[in-house]
Amino acid sequence: MNTSIPTPPATTPVEPVNAGFPDPALIVSYATVLRYIRHRLNTLLHGQLKPWAQQHKFNYARLIEIKKLEEETQAVLLQRLMTHFQFPTELLRIIVHQSRRHFFLFTSPDSLTRFKAELNLFDNPPFDAPAPPTTPTSSPN
Repeated sequence: MNTSIPTPPATTPVEPVNAGFPDPALIVSYATVLRYIRHRLNTLLHGQLKPWAQQHKFNYARLIEIKKLEEETQAVLLQRLMTHFQFPTELLRIIVHQSRRHFFLFTSPDSLTRFKAELNLFDNPPFDAPAPPTTPTSSPN
């Protein structure tokens, strides 16, 4: 008869569980996404927004509102536009200082990196150096 007591298995250190909270490094504010969407919509030439909206099944009047409003009233439409522009996101509603705020959670770090690069290009477009001012040449007498 074997009277040895089995030793318990070695325990591995337990990492704290994040309880489902998203990675803060992948969250972007409503204002940042709004700025990006405005840039994208402004790339359309004059008169192209309405046909573009019809073609892609977006409400033209709501797109015009996006170009003008600052309030966080179009979060669902912004999320839909982000998906259309190849940036699938999850919409987060977080209470900040007793008011509901909207944030966008990117699905991957690569997607967020590409988003930030495009936004940076819109915010800081490359440009040709301005031509030096021309000075009238005086003819020698």
